Amino acid sequence: MHFLERLAPAWGALEKRMLPAYVWRGDPLTFWRERVLFIMCFIAGVCGPVALIPSLTLAYLERRWNVMLLDLLVYGSILLVLFKPRWPLRRRAALACLNLYALAVGLLWLLGPVGAGYIWLFGISVMISTIIGLRAAVVTLILNTMALLAVALLIDSGTLPWAALMENAMQKWLVMTANFLVLNTFVTITTAFMLDGLKRLLLNEQAISASLRQSEERYRIVSDFTHDWEYWIGPSGDFKYISPSCEEMTGYPVSAFLQNPGLLTKIVHEEDRPGVVRHIEEDTREKEPVASLDFRICTRDGRVKWVSHYCQPVFSDDDLFLGRRVSNRDITDRKLVEDKLRMHHERFLTVLDSIDATIYVCDMQTYRILFMNKQMLQRLGRDATGEVCWNVIRESSGPCEGCTNAKLVNAQGEPNGVHVWHDRNNTTGRWTVNYDRAIRWTDGHLVKIQIATDITEVKKMEADLRQAQKMEALGTLAGGIAHDFNNILASILGYTELALEDAEKGTLLEDNLREVLTAGKRAKELVQQILAFARRSDERVKPIQVRAIVKETIKLIRSSLPATITIEQNIASDASILGNPTQVHRILMNLCTNAGHAMAQRGGVLRIDLIDSHVDAAWGRRYPELSTGHYLILSVADTGHGIPADILPSIFEPYFTTKDTGQGTGMGLAMVHGIVESYGGKIFVESEIGRGTVFSIYFPVAGSPAEQKENGAEPLPAGHERILLVDDELPITQMGRQTLERLGYSVVTETDSRRALTLFQTAPDAFDLVITDMTMPHMTGDILAAELMRIRPDIPVILCTGYSRALSEESAANLPIKALAYKPIVKKELALTIRKILDEAKNRV
Repeated sequence: MHFLERLAPAWGALEKRMLPAYVWRGDPLTFWRERVLFIMCFIAGVCGPVALIPSLTLAYLERRWNVMLLDLLVYGSILLVLFKPRWPLRRRAALACLNLYALAVGLLWLLGPVGAGYIWLFGISVMISTIIGLRAAVVTLILNTMALLAVALLIDSGTLPWAALMENAMQKWLVMTANFLVLNTFVTITTAFMLDGLKRLLLNEQAISASLRQSEERYRIVSDFTHDWEYWIGPSGDFKYISPSCEEMTGYPVSAFLQNPGLLTKIVHEEDRPGVVRHIEEDTREKEPVASLDFRICTRDGRVKWVSHYCQPVFSDDDLFLGRRVSNRDITDRKLVEDKLRMHHERFLTVLDSIDATIYVCDMQTYRILFMNKQMLQRLGRDATGEVCWNVIRESSGPCEGCTNAKLVNAQGEPNGVHVWHDRNNTTGRWTVNYDRAIRWTDGHLVKIQIATDITEVKKMEADLRQAQKMEALGTLAGGIAHDFNNILASILGYTELALEDAEKGTLLEDNLREVLTAGKRAKELVQQILAFARRSDERVKPIQVRAIVKETIKLIRSSLPATITIEQNIASDASILGNPTQVHRILMNLCTNAGHAMAQRGGVLRIDLIDSHVDAAWGRRYPELSTGHYLILSVADTGHGIPADILPSIFEPYFTTKDTGQGTGMGLAMVHGIVESYGGKIFVESEIGRGTVFSIYFPVAGSPAEQKENGAEPLPAGHERILLVDDELPITQMGRQTLERLGYSVVTETDSRRALTLFQTAPDAFDLVITDMTMPHMTGDILAAELMRIRPDIPVILCTGYSRALSEESAANLPIKALAYKPIVKKELALTIRKILDEAKNRV
């Protein structure tokens, strides 16, 4: 292999010297034919003596002078052809082939099959088809056939000496002749056709190359005079042409790119380089369509320029892929202008998107939206540009009744200033204050721009303020009577419990006293609800199961409704909420009572549903008051006369009522609304005149299971300790003494806090526990407790109150007391509290 590599330059130099000059400028087929003839003659001239010398020696020994003469003539003609390269190709080829043909015929005549004559005949026909062409090859085949048949005639006539020595000479010769001619014809014709096709292909390629050179010259003339940087990249990715303007654009000469093709990507800005590299790789793909991209380059002197790159595939007339033509244009100035415009556009959008308002522009003729800011997109959840404004914003089938377009232009059709108005969107349920103005759009025609600020929270704050003012009035009223009323209830409940203990079991008296006790407890709970509603007291909430409360309330309400009203129920939820059983009972009783009143004259159907629901984002947009999550829905529906739309917004206000005097106080729905809101829920009402009303309450579902009511009565804890009971109400102290003594305690009572303090000072160790009222003349319970603790720091004190504006469980924690109890206190609560405090005091000792 290394020998051939070293021999190649020497052989090339020999060909340059021996072959005529026109060969190197001629067509490819002539070039290869000349080379084939030269190689054949050179090999025959150099290697011929290897065969010639033995042949001459053998002919001399056999006295075959004619063979010797023939060999020498043929060898001499070969040398003549080799050293006469200026002769025409056909003359040299014909001379060589005729001499070889004479050698072949002579050998056949003189030596027959044992000579090499038929081999030379075979080689001559192939050589003729290679060097001269198909027609000469056919002539050679005819001559070969005639020569072989002539030998057959000579064999038949008996004139050939070698034939006489061969058995069946004629038959063998004819068989050999037939096989020879078949093989000789196949090889010769095939070779001739193959070379003829090669000739056509080479001529076609030559024509394409000429056309391509012509096109390239025209392209070069045009591209050399353009300011765009043009280049032609071939199918294999190599540069076919680069215009001189590349130096003007990049600072690098054409030679730099030809010597280093990688420079094409090296000058690309590092941020744009990955995309350009991918594109350049695709440039060599025949099937890639026309492509373009913009990118930055770094010139030789360090400047940054923007380039618009455009490339397209190039094909010949017969669809042969020739590469891609690329044009690069300097667009730096255009990019600077575009950047300025984009910055102005971004500033404009930034300002509009930062405004806490929804902004849109619509055509005043077609009502189609032309622009929406970020807040508008977020509110709608999609881009509605191109859609009709009244369909998108109001979900209406036609222009809005209050459309302001006509108010935005004057009689001359010119903008008429800003128009300010506010309304509530029935689709979203939100309030907005709207600033509408007519302006000239980019194409000069008038459009409307609306800037809408959401004032729903402001409206809600106004409503809350009005509600707070009403609650303040109600709270003042409720707080004023709570203390006295609770003291009255304390006596009623306390003495009733004492009478129950003394009453004979199973008698009518016992039943009546239990009803009094039940009514007293409901009155106690009612006071607590009123205080909670007026924000004067916090009712404790816990996980409760609403299902049982609803069923119990339905049983109670059924007896109070006339027979003309049918109750339907769908209690389908076992969910729990954080609430108060008494308050939930009160909610349902109020709603059912109102429903019964609405159907009192004509009768109807009262339907109560308790179902689970999940509020998702879609529901949240429709009811913005609700957060997403799981809810328990309690709905009460009636088929009564309905509520007029003009008074619907007022039905939850305190003291508002449509009932006749003496039939309603206007507090029922207000209380329901307050309780529901305190649970974190929402109440909605839908009503239609003549068809009825539906109240739907959404309670947030609690995460923990509902507490179960304790069943069965347990014995109350008792004791023998000494207790000082202080209250300015004599009936309460008397009732308290009896209650505590029946629990086993020794009790000393006092109605004056000052005397109680004096009594304790005289004998501080005579008492194990002090129970004192909060609101008393001369000295309040908290001051008395502090004085007692100053005398004896370990004395436990229980502070009782019917209601105090200055006292709550949080503030009581900072007082020197062990427990805070709310009047009226039932016997069980009092017994449990006393026993707990006394036991804790003993454990500390």
